[in-house]
Amino acid sequence: MRFLFMLMLTFFLLKDEGGLEVTSKDFIYKEGSGKADFIGDVFAKNGETVLNSDKLTVILDAQNEAKKYIATGNVSFNIKNSKKRRDISGTCEKVTHLPKKDIYILVGNVVLHDNIKNRDVFGDEVVIDNKKGTSKAKSNTKKPVKFIFKTNTK
Repeated sequence: MRFLFMLMLTFFLLKDEGGLEVTSKDFIYKEGSGKADFIGDVFAKNGETVLNSDKLTVILDAQNEAKKYIATGNVSFNIKNSKKRRDISGTCEKVTHLPKKDIYILVGNVVLHDNIKNRDVFGDEVVIDNKKGTSKAKSNTKKPVKFIFKTNTK
């Protein structure tokens, strides 16, 4: 019961965006493991950001605060923050989010769409560092990274 209370505090009282809400078919946690798994039809929402996947693993630090999120299988998401004018949607095979560093690592058939700047990125791996304001895409296959700028000119 103590862990469940601490888990609820961790997930629902996060300071940065107002809390994380997760629904899934199954939830697995082993006391002292520092890891919580949500499995099956996962839907997670943190502020304006939403994520869907087959599995979401939350890695906790010694203070039971989330230090890493790993979403795998049929991942789709919308990373949104109205204050920072950020609205990116996409799909991939795996997303790792490091909340303290505000870094997203997207891997496997990455398709991103910037809903504000109307541009697209396709690649095998994309790293978005929100604190530094940088993005890096790379290809691990013979297919190149593809970046599409959409303009208003005819």
